[in-house]
Amino acid sequence: MNIWTKLSGGLILLAGSTVSYATVIDFQNIVTPVSVCANVATTLSTQGYSFTGNPATVDSNNLYICHPNVIQHNPTFALINGRERSILTMTKDGGAAFTLQSFFAGGRTRHLLPNLSVQTPYSPAQSIDILGNLIGGISVSHTVTLDSAAPYDWAKYILPASFTNLLSVTLTAQGGLYPEFLIDDIVVTKSVPETRLITLFLIGLAGLFLSQKWASRVMPDKKQMA
Repeated sequence: MNIWTKLSGGLILLAGSTVSYATVIDFQNIVTPVSVCANVATTLSTQGYSFTGNPATVDSNNLYICHPNVIQHNPTFALINGRERSILTMTKDGGAAFTLQSFFAGGRTRHLLPNLSVQTPYSPAQSIDILGNLIGGISVSHTVTLDSAAPYDWAKYILPASFTNLLSVTLTAQGGLYPEFLIDDIVVTKSVPETRLITLFLIGLAGLFLSQKWASRVMPDKKQMA
């Protein structure tokens, strides 16, 4: 096998290679009020991903970004689908596939307006059902259990490896009449072709070709030397 055959084989391998890039969706770039929670309407787009809330909510403006420790023990800004059972659907902008690796979550602890004296039906979620819709019409599911007793610990949840090549993910709160949860630091990855490696490989291939061509020109003929 000559060097050109080996290099061609390497190019074929590189052409099929991909690199995964991780993104942590942390909602830190969303403009929020000084305190409590900011209503961000029906759809939220941030860091290349979009979120929609419970479609059954009468008041469709049900997505909120909450300050740290406002209605949970979240250390930073977090997203909640409030005023109804929390149902969050997540997609990649442009419809590309992605992998969901992990997220932090916790059940909400009190009303979005803590100064209200009236009791509300909203309660901390006891668990979250996670449904992933994959390329090809296949679906995967998983359930995580939240801390449903005060002080409602804020915890990290890792998804099974099957949550890859996703077109969308829906997270549904369970437990009680109107269970709700906050979510933050969602780790997602997207695989893209490694075009940079292919470019470097082709540059190196061109350089090798030119160097061998130059060497063949300057190398004296053996017959002439004899």
